[in-house]
Amino acid sequence: DLKLQFLYFIGFHLPVQNMPATDVLYGHPVSQPARSVQWYLDYSGNTSVERKVVDLFGGGGKTPEYRAKFPMGQVPGFETADGLCFGESYAMLRYLSKDDASVQPEGVEASIRLDEYIGRHYSNVRKFTMSVVVPALLLKDEEKKNEGLAAVKPLLELYDKELGAHKYVVGDKLTLADFLFTPEVDQMNALGAEILAPYPNILAYFERLTSDVKGYKECYGGMMDALKSNA
Repeated sequence: DLKLQFLYFIGFHLPVQNMPATDVLYGHPVSQPARSVQWYLDYSGNTSVERKVVDLFGGGGKTPEYRAKFPMGQVPGFETADGLCFGESYAMLRYLSKDDASVQPEGVEASIRLDEYIGRHYSNVRKFTMSVVVPALLLKDEEKKNEGLAAVKPLLELYDKELGAHKYVVGDKLTLADFLFTPEVDQMNALGAEILAPYPNILAYFERLTSDVKGYKECYGGMMDALKSNA
């Protein structure tokens, strides 16, 4: 079957047994990429996707059952009702939002800016997590945390400037860039209010999301609660 061969070639995995009755999102509240997808589901009012929590702190991503579906053992994982399993939050957001005009960029420039952000997200923005939050909360390494903060300072300055010029990450319209960017940055509030205090436009952006964008307040609160319970 050429279709199956193609899916395997690009990294998808099709389990042949135990297919769910509906789409399933496997995630955890402290996973930034999982939170991107969870927030979008809340924002869009999509209640048809079943959500399952993977016990990251208890090795849930390493079980044979989970790795049979998601060989990398990471969250989020997504399984369609047809048994198609795939990773990467942006792929999930694209899949879920394909008919949602409210988060699609309008015009050529907006589309380019979104694509530009996606490239920047994986090469730069995820450093907020790996260089700052992981050393601070998981490794308890103050020196590495401070080194990470110094490394991401130019990024924080860049986005503080951009969010002073427009409402959302790539313009004045909400896009998938916001669902990816925000969980990477807002988690730094767990390290202390002083971390983001020098970036007033980023803080104002979080306030806009809290008041204007459905689901953000609850998703952020769930992350903070999960971090406190696993501290």
